[in-house]
Amino acid sequence: LEVNSEGDPVVKWYLPASKTDAEARGVARAHGCCCISAAPASCPYHAVVAQLDRLRRLFPDRWSAAGPADDLPLFPDEEGSVVTKDHMVATIVDAARRLRVPLESPDQSARISGHSLRVTGAQGLARAGVDVWAIQLLGRWGSDAVLGYIREVPLELAATWAAKAARAMTLEEVMRRRS
Repeated sequence: LEVNSEGDPVVKWYLPASKTDAEARGVARAHGCCCISAAPASCPYHAVVAQLDRLRRLFPDRWSAAGPADDLPLFPDEEGSVVTKDHMVATIVDAARRLRVPLESPDQSARISGHSLRVTGAQGLARAGVDVWAIQLLGRWGSDAVLGYIREVPLELAATWAAKAARAMTLEEVMRRRS
């Protein structure tokens, strides 16, 4: 993790390229401050800075002038170790419960899982108009799995597309009458 606060604030986060790249040697993602164009609470740069401040308070013995110890995860468990998948899923389920998100689908299957954040993140980006290739890149998908996650988004946008088409046709009609 690198934090550059000079000039344009940017945080560079090293991520695993795949599930087998546990040491995160494969991919780096840089996120700049977006407080001007978004609410500060959703700024990735300031979220990382706040998390580092939290880690400094919680684990002062694993901190030096250079920053956190190399073995301190950005999101550790109470002891400062890597969070297990089971504990992370339990945290996601607990957050959903607190937000009163239904935990089960109408067919009684689980709605919340370890993939919930990836799925809803991809769907949110698709709703915001981000191209599928960019969503794949951000989510580090090497396959077309993301297409299954975002398949319903175009249907949600169908009314918007229909309205745009109707406005475009009306505009064309107006232009034809002028000529």
